[in-house]
Amino acid sequence: MTPTLADRLASLPALSRANARIASVPCKICGQAAPFFDVVDFNKCVGFYCFGPADIPVDWHRCDECGFLFTGFFDDWTHDDFRRFIYNDDYALVDPEYASVRPILVADHLAQYLGAFKDARILDYGAGGGLFANRLMELGFNHVESYDPFSLPVRPSGQFDIITCTEVIEHVPSPLTALQEMRSLLNQDGCIIIGESLQPPDIAVLRGNWWYVAPRNGHVSTFADRSFATLAELLGLVFHRGGGHHVLRMPGEGPMADLAERFGPALACFRLRAPASGEAVGFHGLEQVSARGLDQISGQSFRWSAADTVTWEISVPAGPRRLVQVVVPYVHEARHGFASACRVDIGGRPAPVAIRDSAICAEVDAVPPGPVLVTLRTPELLRPPSDARSMGLAIQAGRPE
Repeated sequence: MTPTLADRLASLPALSRANARIASVPCKICGQAAPFFDVVDFNKCVGFYCFGPADIPVDWHRCDECGFLFTGFFDDWTHDDFRRFIYNDDYALVDPEYASVRPILVADHLAQYLGAFKDARILDYGAGGGLFANRLMELGFNHVESYDPFSLPVRPSGQFDIITCTEVIEHVPSPLTALQEMRSLLNQDGCIIIGESLQPPDIAVLRGNWWYVAPRNGHVSTFADRSFATLAELLGLVFHRGGGHHVLRMPGEGPMADLAERFGPALACFRLRAPASGEAVGFHGLEQVSARGLDQISGQSFRWSAADTVTWEISVPAGPRRLVQVVVPYVHEARHGFASACRVDIGGRPAPVAIRDSAICAEVDAVPPGPVLVTLRTPELLRPPSDARSMGLAIQAGRPE
């Protein structure tokens, strides 16, 4: 061992869960805590390490609230920095389909959805060489323009009915700023079609091994569906979760709303917690995670459920019927498998349950706007030998969102 390495190891603080919270940074979307998530080498691309490592670590953080996964490694890079070290002559090696294959395939795919909008004014944002627009015009679309901060940097003028943005938003250090710019280019009934791979359900297990965490490709962030739902709320838009393409659209009814529904349903996300103060029906008193040694999330407050039925009231936004997603984060369970045996009703309808990121997740579709009751039904409560109380789940405390 070299003296330098020995000195670095000797200077490390004692192991503590609290260190994980100290390493948190503010989420670039919602501003909430984004703990350290993983580290990958700069040379990791979608083909993993097929070109070997660079020995340059890139740290990633993931937001507890909206699920946004990002690195700050590139935040102070200039356009020239990106041109020199990412979008250089080697870029074709890490993304060989970028220049020609993908734009044509995506244009052919989206043309199947946009057939009724051949006279719409369309902008391809992050257009590369402009082949997507050329292909759409070959297919009979009459008003298609291209914009790319690197290759086609002249900012477009006027308003657009549709903005397409495929495999772009993950390259942007500030996605909120980029989407604000896109929104400023939309007309009052417009929509943004985003081509993006959403994080898989097991991202907390895959971590930096997920293929899309790829800094050498210029990927500086990745999104959960609730990341886009949060962005939509901040921008006054409606988010429709699709397959490979998703839509952010202006509120209201009409042809664009119908188009968005073709990609997927409008989504509303709610993170449900135990009350942060006062007495609470169905819960024991407020506790700190570290107070019971359950320091998975140091400093996080929680309440044990004290009944086998716990309810919340949510408010589904005005507008179309929504696919409603609820997430109940917990820090511990009375016994292994307790959370996975829970059931959730949304608006009186049973919703399939999945366990993701130490949270109970459930969805139902076609929920109308207005107040909706969410009910969590647990197995029979348990009374551990060290506690006189009957309890089920230690649910994170805070206001429902």
